[in-house]
Amino acid sequence: MSDKIYKVGIASLVHDHIWSLCRNFAEHPQCQVVAVGEEDEGLRTRMRGVIPGIREYTDWHEMFEKEPLDIVVITSENSRTADIAEVAAAHKVNICIEKPISATLAQADRILKAAKDNGVMLFVNWATNWSPAAQTAFRLVREGAIGQLYDARIHMAHRGPKEIGCEEHFWKWLYTPELNGAGAYMDYCCYGADIIRLLLGMPKSVMGWRQTLVKDYLPANSDDNGMVVCFYDNAVARAEASWCEIPGYHDAVFHGSKGKVITDSGKVLMSVDPAKPLTEVPLDTLPPQYKNAAWNFVYCLENGVEPDGMCNAQVSRDAQEILEAGLISDREGRRVTLPLA
Repeated sequence: MSDKIYKVGIASLVHDHIWSLCRNFAEHPQCQVVAVGEEDEGLRTRMRGVIPGIREYTDWHEMFEKEPLDIVVITSENSRTADIAEVAAAHKVNICIEKPISATLAQADRILKAAKDNGVMLFVNWATNWSPAAQTAFRLVREGAIGQLYDARIHMAHRGPKEIGCEEHFWKWLYTPELNGAGAYMDYCCYGADIIRLLLGMPKSVMGWRQTLVKDYLPANSDDNGMVVCFYDNAVARAEASWCEIPGYHDAVFHGSKGKVITDSGKVLMSVDPAKPLTEVPLDTLPPQYKNAAWNFVYCLENGVEPDGMCNAQVSRDAQEILEAGLISDREGRRVTLPLA
């Protein structure tokens, strides 16, 4: 590590993931969380308790004008990330966006363009990327331990944002497709879309489905369950989401021509012998830069390398295209060919 200290600002506090994410940056020895831009006084007060002495702005525009930042953490509604990222990039501030990258593909493309045009690093934080179980499973698939990957199923589910205790300022916009991009479909299929793109590349075509099955309080155009199915020449992959499931479930199944790998509540199980059941596989010891988003982002900046894995900007942007194709499929009742025009 160098002696450089990275000045970190936070733009918006309406995404509940910010409270763990800001601690990650505050605890990194090369980071100082110095400023926040948020209009809600209650949220600023809460941040003051987490990061004493943080400088507060009621408008993130003013924060960029007055603070010499190296990194900004964007934890806004999905629909606002592009607006903030463009301003950050224009101020030559490196960008960390909490998943997904945006609400729409057009917004994702704006973000990538702004980062490229201004020469700043773009990083999208996916909590799954820091999971030893997930990284172990990804490695086994990549190395061909189960042969050709022909079927991937990533299922992400819980009882719902309100039901698991998310703050009102968070679940209100999650339930609003204009701000989120959809409902559970965007909130949770995004993980699977990102993993599918990472391991299999871009699909040839996509089918999507989203529907409200249980939560009758959701807006008419939202959803509490969703799925996007990706089709390849020699594979199929599914990203599944639910805000209704008891108990929660956040795992994946990978079927290969020679066996199967699954993640199971922090463990990895595998079988390549048809006569034997799944057995537990030792988890990989991840390098220090895979501790969390802060450690990885600083590592990339220090070493001049692009973020990899799920957090890579292009992978995250392509996941958004998969999700958007699924929304078109659901709306129009047809399989949608990629790339989108």
